Amino acid sequence: MQNRIKKESMRITSELPVSNTMTAVSRTSAPRWWERVVVGILFVTAIVCARAAQPGNGGANAACPPKTLQAIARFYMASGDYDKAENFANKALDAALTKEGTEEDTTSCLIDLVWVYKNQGRLFEAEKTCLLGLQLQQQLYYKDHPYIAYTLRILGSIYQAQGRYSQAGESLDRAMTIIRKCHSADDPIVASFEVDIARLLVAEGRFAEAEATYERAIRLISDYYGIDHLYTAGVLGDIAKLYYLQGRYDEAEQLLNYATTIQQQVFGQGHRLLVPNQLTMAKIYQARGESKRAEYILADALAVAQNNQGSFEPLKGEIFTVMAEVYLDSGRYNEAQVACDKAISILEKSVGPDSDITAMAINCQVRLYALDGKYDQAYELGCQVLTSLETALSPSHPSIIAVNETMCLTQEVQTVAQVAKTDEKSRQFTP
Repeated sequence: MQNRIKKESMRITSELPVSNTMTAVSRTSAPRWWERVVVGILFVTAIVCARAAQPGNGGANAACPPKTLQAIARFYMASGDYDKAENFANKALDAALTKEGTEEDTTSCLIDLVWVYKNQGRLFEAEKTCLLGLQLQQQLYYKDHPYIAYTLRILGSIYQAQGRYSQAGESLDRAMTIIRKCHSADDPIVASFEVDIARLLVAEGRFAEAEATYERAIRLISDYYGIDHLYTAGVLGDIAKLYYLQGRYDEAEQLLNYATTIQQQVFGQGHRLLVPNQLTMAKIYQARGESKRAEYILADALAVAQNNQGSFEPLKGEIFTVMAEVYLDSGRYNEAQVACDKAISILEKSVGPDSDITAMAINCQVRLYALDGKYDQAYELGCQVLTSLETALSPSHPSIIAVNETMCLTQEVQTVAQVAKTDEKSRQFTP
């Protein structure tokens, strides 16, 4: 389908060479000079304050004010080192609660901890802390203050990660209402909120609305940040996921190659932040029937994910789910069962048993039951999965379609088995 989002994506990808592999590096995607300066300053500050925090140096709180400790925490957040980020975010909060800090400092430090908890996969703690921070902000600021919009945006992302799409939508709608009062419609800040809304629409299976929302956002983002910016690459990776779900595999692969090119230039190969794109690419190969290529990418992504905890637990669970599907398609049922068990265990702990991500792992178990002749168990489990999904997703969502297909396959396998059994009995009684 030719539309503006496709044209915009084609324009972006045509301005720089796109590699045919996931390991290409763009020559023009180096950070801007001022970005290097900012990172350098933060890095030096982090070293100085980290040394000041060593025993015998008077403690971190005595050496560094809350805002400085916050800056260090945010530096580590930006680099994906959430354990160190949590350490400095807690120190910043402790300092803010003393006479050195203000109520604004305390609230800001709480919101930083929300980001840390969310990215560590500690969604319950993230939600509680976010609601507390939001309550404090509503006491400190006027009703439609932009800080409140940003906090609502974070809360929406937490609800989405928990599979609570209705609450996520309410939070994001409130956030968008506020931010539109503070910024013009063509402001890139508004575009960043639209990206979050588009992600939710994709999760809900509302692909046409998601594409229209991405269409508005990507033009502003690419024009403001540049075609070689990390944020632009991240959004294009999100659009690639949408294209994959729509069955537009070639377009999705092209965008993923381009986005990965930019990200590898900054992070290097094998970085944890490349795993989401690898997972989408593996799904594309699986959908095309290229099991070997999918398996190779999944093994590489899993190796990285296993070295990172927290926010990578859901990703790790998804990787095992796709592995199980690849093994099932290849007739490697024992390996599929092992991968399926790991996926269900990880996802039930990290995102909960009712998440649509968990449901797709359980769907693999339904297939395994059917193939093993356990038809009653397959049917019962499949009905449970459908009931869970139908409360949050539209009937046309790919996850619901996939489970329905599995249920139909189960019935077909059972029918074939019953016919074969009847024929066998007939032959036994034939004189």
